[in-house]
Amino acid sequence: MTPPSARDPIRIMLVDDHVERSASVEEKLRDSGFEVISRLPSATGLLFQIEQHQPDLVLIDIQSPGRDVLESLSVVNHHNPRPVVMFSHEEDPAFIEQAVDAGVTAYLMDELNPDRVKPVIDLAIAQFKSYQSLRKALDDARTKLASQSVIEEAKQLLMAQRGISEDKAHKTLRTLSMDTNQSLPEAARSVINILGKPSNNAR
Repeated sequence: MTPPSARDPIRIMLVDDHVERSASVEEKLRDSGFEVISRLPSATGLLFQIEQHQPDLVLIDIQSPGRDVLESLSVVNHHNPRPVVMFSHEEDPAFIEQAVDAGVTAYLMDELNPDRVKPVIDLAIAQFKSYQSLRKALDDARTKLASQSVIEEAKQLLMAQRGISEDKAHKTLRTLSMDTNQSLPEAARSVINILGKPSNNAR
């Protein structure tokens, strides 16, 4: 999800099977500065609706959110995550865990109260941003660790096959990186692909 600018209102998709309440919730949301871009009476075709409208946040309060709802949210969370607030009377811990795994940012075992919806949304957005920051930091750390592992393997190959020191092997990789306009990990992979191949004379 591309976050809206400070001047743009948060675009919300409201999914509520209680028609009268959803109208009241929509009014409160608009009064609070949010933009309700779609109000759905059920979660039927939820994945299509999200892809069609591209909301910044999805607000759900339906009587019995089923597996298809969680599957749709899981697909969205995998490809283009965004905050999801779900109100439900479902108290089963297994279902709640599945909902969180599917990308539900805030799960509340209560009815959607029009007068309390804004702070819930504000908190969900803050939690979502915090989680995404942690997720990015973890992904960056994993990428860095993988790159370091590749570089180390390439250095070991250069040291073993050319009889050079670790410092010389590292300088060789840096030179190759600059000469071929590759990143250091890419240059290291090239070395591994070449030096790591078995000799044609090997049996």
